[in-house]
Amino acid sequence: MALLVGQKAIVSEKKLIDQLRQKGFGELKEKRLVLDLCEAIFLLEKARIELNDSDDKKVSEEALLKSACKKEKNFYSKFLVYKDLREKGYCVKTGFKFGFDLRVYPRGKKPGEEHTQWVVKIAEQSQRISMPEYSRMIRLAQNLNTLPLFAIIDSENDINYYESKRILP
Repeated sequence: MALLVGQKAIVSEKKLIDQLRQKGFGELKEKRLVLDLCEAIFLLEKARIELNDSDDKKVSEEALLKSACKKEKNFYSKFLVYKDLREKGYCVKTGFKFGFDLRVYPRGKKPGEEHTQWVVKIAEQSQRISMPEYSRMIRLAQNLNTLPLFAIIDSENDINYYESKRILP
């Protein structure tokens, strides 16, 4: 079982912590596993965890998703991409502190075992990205020794991925 604390889910049960860490979920802090909202919703959807709030009431996947969408502007898009990449076998972490929406590790690897394969910028099909912004993302990814991956979500919630590389003459 996990406890919802603000924008995180906290797992305290050692056996569950070990199972989830083995699959690359969460971040270990003081003998507890801290899951971000994408991870928590994904695990709720897959029936891998149960989540309660501070009043010890069960939190459903739908309620948590609705709450997260109210608090974070593009959360639903972020969750769609997170879920798609996770189901394809990648370990996916938040990329906020790196200037991107997500970061993705090579299939079958997790943080600490391998360097980030991609940093992901998520955009809606109708959204425009300026050339200076695009260039900044390419350079930032290069500084992180990784590749930028653009996840474009269309009107039917299908996701197309575009990888970019900087070419120097």
